[in-house]
Amino acid sequence: MTQDHAARPSAEEARQALESVSQSKQALAPHVRSPAWLYPVQGIGMGVFVIGLVFSKDAGWASALIAVSGVLFSVLPMLQTRSRLVIDVYTHPGSRGLAWTYVAAFALIAVAAVVLYMTFKLAWIGYGAAVLVLMLTLVMGPAMDARLARALRNAG
Repeated sequence: MTQDHAARPSAEEARQALESVSQSKQALAPHVRSPAWLYPVQGIGMGVFVIGLVFSKDAGWASALIAVSGVLFSVLPMLQTRSRLVIDVYTHPGSRGLAWTYVAAFALIAVAAVVLYMTFKLAWIGYGAAVLVLMLTLVMGPAMDARLARALRNAG
């Protein structure tokens, strides 16, 4: 089966196709939001990961926390996609910059917590970092959703 690659759409057909895509994105924008449970669960999972990471050298149970967070992060995408369209806020160009800020802030908190705990051996450092990561996720998650919706609304 061969295709005729010489047959290209006319300028009007191309314009209509691009306009249709733009209208579809704009229509989708009001429906872009993650389930209400997603960011709290993700924040708890990230907090559990940070606690496990901070105490990994000193406590045997810390490795179990890292494993639990790994399982949680593996299951979250599957739960989120059940009966709904998912647009990834981490990779979509409309929210990617904010997503990089979120990931960088998470990494900074995690590394700082590990270094501070190894230096001072104060348990509250690990738990405090987990709370910070939870709060970061609860703020940045909806902000990324809003940025993505705005980008889709303004698509054109």
